[in-house]
Amino acid sequence: EKTKKRVVGNPFNLRTEHGPQIDDEQFQKILGYINSGKREGAKLMCGGGVGADRGYFIQPTIFGDVQDGMKIAREEIFGPVMQVLKFKIIEEVIERANDTKYGLAAAVFTKDINKAQ
Repeated sequence: EKTKKRVVGNPFNLRTEHGPQIDDEQFQKILGYINSGKREGAKLMCGGGVGADRGYFIQPTIFGDVQDGMKIAREEIFGPVMQVLKFKIIEEVIERANDTKYGLAAAVFTKDINKAQ
């Protein structure tokens, strides 16, 4: 719900929380990743579209039910797209982290502070 309320707009406006993409190439690339997530069966929880009538704005997007083999889980997107992958044991997370060629590919959200550390 908080993601849906993020203010997308002019980066010079102090209320803006999310500005545009740098250019049309990056804009199209991110929309391509979003379409890939939809095609591969990830659950679009919010966003997923163009964020304004003009400019390179993309709605903040969250995908759930993401699987390890999906393109949106395997590649860095550099855009307002979050992928949620569930885990049962911490070893799954470690295996995923070690199975990527990208260093900025993950974050862990958990209620258990010991798991987070």
